[in-house]
Amino acid sequence: MKIIASSFNSFRFLRVSGAGCVLLITFSLSPVNAAPLDDVSPPPPTDPSAYTNPPTDFKAALDALKAMPPANQGSIALPNGVFGTRTTPTTDNVLPPALQTSFKIPTNGKPSPLFGAQPYTQQLLLFEEFGTEKLDPTLPPPTLTFPVPIVGPAPTQDPNNIARSGPSAAALEAFMRQPGLYPFPAQYSNVLDRNPWKAQIEAFLNRHPVGSPAEGRPPGKGWSHQRWNEFYPQVAFKTAQAGAKLNGGMRDRRQLHNYAVGEFGPGGLYNQTSDTPIITGTTKGIDTRFHPNMPIQNHKALWTFDGTFPPKLLMVRYGQPVLMRHYNALPIDPSANMGFGLHTLSTHEHNGHSPAESDGFSNAFFFPGQYYDYRWPIQLAGYDTINTSAQDPRAAFPCAPGETLFVNDATPGLKTCNNGSIKIRGDWHETMSTHWFHDHMLDFTA
Repeated sequence: MKIIASSFNSFRFLRVSGAGCVLLITFSLSPVNAAPLDDVSPPPPTDPSAYTNPPTDFKAALDALKAMPPANQGSIALPNGVFGTRTTPTTDNVLPPALQTSFKIPTNGKPSPLFGAQPYTQQLLLFEEFGTEKLDPTLPPPTLTFPVPIVGPAPTQDPNNIARSGPSAAALEAFMRQPGLYPFPAQYSNVLDRNPWKAQIEAFLNRHPVGSPAEGRPPGKGWSHQRWNEFYPQVAFKTAQAGAKLNGGMRDRRQLHNYAVGEFGPGGLYNQTSDTPIITGTTKGIDTRFHPNMPIQNHKALWTFDGTFPPKLLMVRYGQPVLMRHYNALPIDPSANMGFGLHTLSTHEHNGHSPAESDGFSNAFFFPGQYYDYRWPIQLAGYDTINTSAQDPRAAFPCAPGETLFVNDATPGLKTCNNGSIKIRGDWHETMSTHWFHDHMLDFTA
């Protein structure tokens, strides 16, 4: 993901497809620790995430570890109780492994076909903002649930096999357009609701039942969102990792500029969003090809946020925690990938100061049909040790008149916007700008 500054010094996140956060701050010379708002004790012994002591016999523990199944075995489950191997994801590669060149540098690999495309002859796609919304627990449950995979026309779906297909573009977009998040995010993982793709997964695996929860975050206190009350997410957004499809323009009204002002407004340099002259003031109609001369990408070959181009951008502001609900809409069959990649995900916000359960640990992957709630506090480094009374004006949340922000300073509570900022805790020297976020799946991009 990527982060970039807006007109009020926000920061943004970007993710490379196929496969962000910033603010001002200073330290105080007389730190004052605010009151704790959360229980930070270890999980109890009966908790599924209870801590264990280091082994006394390290060699025996290592030998036992080596004898265990691969950590990502579940991600390559196949029908009838069979598990694939490291070669399973390469099954559909255009070139069989024996005919592929070395992965070393130089690879001496065959050049990619250009289909007659020449350098610098296409319009550069600019980032499309996710756009956040207030995390509102009072919203009613939506009418649409996360859509299941169905067969459909290529290249956006598989015409014959549900396990190698995905939801229809129309169904996925209709679901994503709904406001709010349901089930509503919580500190602990949601272990009650079931994966909405349960029936399709059972049919592929020929195994009944499949005990797959709706949320991919593991259960227990060890995987709960740390300091949930202190860093309660005030804004949120949702996206689905999905196969390539036509952009339906569902995020148009979530752009800060709204295609109405500056160079993004009518007549502006960026109002036309692609090489197609009729696509102005919207991303609706942008397809998944790298150049107009090149073919549209197959849904098994290119996996992106929302399944669409342009690449996505998240704009956030220091001091305001954000929650990303990331749905997995990739094919159930682990080999339905055109020869590279795996359908399980672990999302990492690169170089962010994120708690472990939301940091995209390579083994914390989640499966098709599930979602994972990543909660990023978006706080300056030194939060617990530097400028803890939030008195340095250089450490600040950029704001507009009327905005408020909870700050856990010497007098915790909602603070009001004053001259365009609200002072927050932490070291302003640690202010960052643009990050990228990416898949961190074990053995692939980790």
